[in-house]
Amino acid sequence: SSYGGSPTTPSPPSGGGGTNVPVITIRSDGSVDPKEVRIDVAGQVRFTNQDTRAHQPQSNPHLVHTDCPAINNVGVLQPGESRLTGAFDTAKACGFHDHMNPDTTALGGTIRVAGAEGPPGPVYISR
Repeated sequence: SSYGGSPTTPSPPSGGGGTNVPVITIRSDGSVDPKEVRIDVAGQVRFTNQDTRAHQPQSNPHLVHTDCPAINNVGVLQPGESRLTGAFDTAKACGFHDHMNPDTTALGGTIRVAGAEGPPGPVYISR
């Protein structure tokens, strides 16, 4: 009998965060659920598309997507697809929107990193 071999506890998937990754679902009624999630610094969020059309979650503000670039890692989600954001490295309120439907507020929401309060950045840059 040897004590070598495989460990008895599964290791978390590479890319970190373990199994405690919140999921934001894009629903077929054109909304996201939940509208807000809270994560720790270095945490990630999974976006799942349960709609019948493609969506592209992106960081606010629209067109530049610079507030929280980790969100932009999701890219275009075809119906049924699911993908992780990058790791969030700064404590802040991160707003997101659907790049393909930026005026649809029901498809936007907030990822709060490390307990950050207050409003996220605007969807559009005021001129």
